[in-house]
Amino acid sequence: MCVDYPEKYIEHIKLKDGLEVLLRPIKPDDEDMMLELFNTFSERTIRFRFFIPIRKMSREDIKRYCNIDYRNEMAIVAEIKENGRKRLIGVARLIRDEDDKDKAEFAVVVGDPWQNRGLGRKLTEYIIRVARDMGIKELYSRVMKDNIVSLKLSREFGFEREDAGIEYLIRKKI
Repeated sequence: MCVDYPEKYIEHIKLKDGLEVLLRPIKPDDEDMMLELFNTFSERTIRFRFFIPIRKMSREDIKRYCNIDYRNEMAIVAEIKENGRKRLIGVARLIRDEDDKDKAEFAVVVGDPWQNRGLGRKLTEYIIRVARDMGIKELYSRVMKDNIVSLKLSREFGFEREDAGIEYLIRKKI
């Protein structure tokens, strides 16, 4: 890692059902919890997030997802305590464009057992705030056309939509 851990992005929230969640930047030692989160994803959630079917997340992929530089990439995880142990239930990630440092691609995913509780909205809201703080001026993402929940949420946040075949490209100046 090139940059110190950004503790300023640690925040406690409550979901609409009262579940207490810690939002924080990802850490290298989150690898096992990230793998556990991936294993809660249905085929549909995997397709909506990665656009292709993935049966198993490789250790190399998990390592790459958890070891970031915090300057050009940020991942905010949603952590809960369940039965006395920590677990991740969602993640919002942004990656700054190499060619245009004012822009970043972002994605949000919530484990299936915790969907429909407002976490996706909270993570989206939070990653937009983090992006602004990082000096990013525009966020964009690709969303499958049948991902109705994400498309509705993106519209509520003011993202513009552009048809890109089987997906929409959504973007917003922030």
